[in-house]
Amino acid sequence: MDHTKIIPLFPLTIVQFPGALMALHIFEPRYRQMLDDVMTGDKVFGIVFRQAEGLAAVGCTVEVVLTKALPDGRSNILCVGISRFRLLEVIPDDETPYARAVIELLEDDLHYEDAEELAARVRSLFERLRAVGKHSGGGAAGGSELEGPEEPEEPVELDIPDNEELLSFTVAAHLEIDLGRKQHWLEMTNTILRLREIERELVDLLETEERKERIGRVSRTNGHGGKLPTSG
Repeated sequence: MDHTKIIPLFPLTIVQFPGALMALHIFEPRYRQMLDDVMTGDKVFGIVFRQAEGLAAVGCTVEVVLTKALPDGRSNILCVGISRFRLLEVIPDDETPYARAVIELLEDDLHYEDAEELAARVRSLFERLRAVGKHSGGGAAGGSELEGPEEPEEPVELDIPDNEELLSFTVAAHLEIDLGRKQHWLEMTNTILRLREIERELVDLLETEERKERIGRVSRTNGHGGKLPTSG
């Protein structure tokens, strides 16, 4: 059975994960056309990390869940990550103004090791990190077709999934770390190993943020608990 398919491709300087929301600003004519085409179909296209050396080997399909057309033809859209894919072939844009690609869907390998305690530690560390304010809206970096993710008008409660694979993707999507590291996690097919690496990353990030918080707290009180030092 052929597990490959052809999808519209949107190369960006971001790493998209399954389950993660992404707000995009569409303004180039070729991507306006892509949006028109996908909205008359299944509303799905692929996001792939555009690196200095070329396109990454693995990307993520997204589904458009909200669109807001602007008067000049641009659009703001909200997408949600669906499934990872391996990029097999980029199709020349002789039929459409935007790139398309032949892909095959990528899934994690089955694991039989009990990951409940590991997942619980990752969840706890992530919640502690969020409590000190160190989280981002998906790790997006600047790109010529991207304005976002936009800050919500009101705080949005993040739904942290119980499923171990989705948990790893959710945490990875919300960490402010190097995009190459995120791409590495996206390409991994072992849930346990991904969670272990994320756990180590969380420990380091939490230690750094809590140290910053302590220093900030001391500096705000002038190092003397809010009291002026007495002269000796």
